[in-house]
Amino acid sequence: MPQVYRRDQLHPHVIAIMDETGTEDPFEAVRVKARDAVSQYHQFLAESPPFNMRAFASTFGLHWSDDDPRYSADSEIAPESDGRVVLRVNKSRPETRQRFSIGHEIGHTLFPEYELSVQCRKATDRTWADPNDLIETLCDAAASELLFPIPWFSDRLLSIPLSAAGVAALAEEFKASPEATARRFVELHHEPLAAVFFSWKLKPTEIRSVKAKRKTGSLFPGMELPGPAPMLRVDYRIINEQFATRCTDYIPDDKSIPSEGPIYDASMLQVPQEGLQKLDFGRKARSFQISALPIFTAEEDVGPNGGCSVVAILRPAK
Repeated sequence: MPQVYRRDQLHPHVIAIMDETGTEDPFEAVRVKARDAVSQYHQFLAESPPFNMRAFASTFGLHWSDDDPRYSADSEIAPESDGRVVLRVNKSRPETRQRFSIGHEIGHTLFPEYELSVQCRKATDRTWADPNDLIETLCDAAASELLFPIPWFSDRLLSIPLSAAGVAALAEEFKASPEATARRFVELHHEPLAAVFFSWKLKPTEIRSVKAKRKTGSLFPGMELPGPAPMLRVDYRIINEQFATRCTDYIPDDKSIPSEGPIYDASMLQVPQEGLQKLDFGRKARSFQISALPIFTAEEDVGPNGGCSVVAILRPAK
């Protein structure tokens, strides 16, 4: 069921694009504007995807800067004294991440008054209670529309097998990251699918315990017992309507998975994996056909024995 948003809790700029597009759903509003931007760009340059994202940004009034971002780890747009709005992107990030970041910043131009203050791409730790965080998430939705535009991506979706190799091929074709491609794949596919993102981490209670021990210290220095080991745990999930209808159990944050199966193997071997596995996410375990892909992992987030983060596309087993 679509989320219902109270207008009095929304940022005025979100309300503005809802009124402009005649919809009460912020995500539908930003998608309408992003698809219109794709149409304008395509008509202007007659270019087909994957689009030149720097050229795309230029057509929407953003001037490329060779400087690194000053307020964000990924990207930002900022007004200059001469009236221009400059786009700064972290050039040390993978090209696919840079392309998404540019799309995110173009997303900011779909809202009013974007040129009046610095707009930064914020990390994924966002809260729905913060109206500014909702704008950040909406800009991610806009970036997805720009990187995987309809109808091009929809047409390719019909000809690609539902597999990790198929998603990887789409990612390469559209010059996008596996995680962004998996999200879009799930959103537009007619099958019941969920894209679940996993990283190596402790569960919240273990994190609190470790912090408490560091604060109080040890009664017997040099004789401390080993601390808890990180496991592959759920970061977040994207589900389509078909999956939500079919599987009513919620996939909880921080839920760990067994140290076996396609998700674990994708992390340890760092190559796409396929397989059938039973996972316990809710009131009962359920079997899924799993397509798992390794994704970019910062050095500090690498797991035991070099394990990386993973996005897994889940399809309920018939």
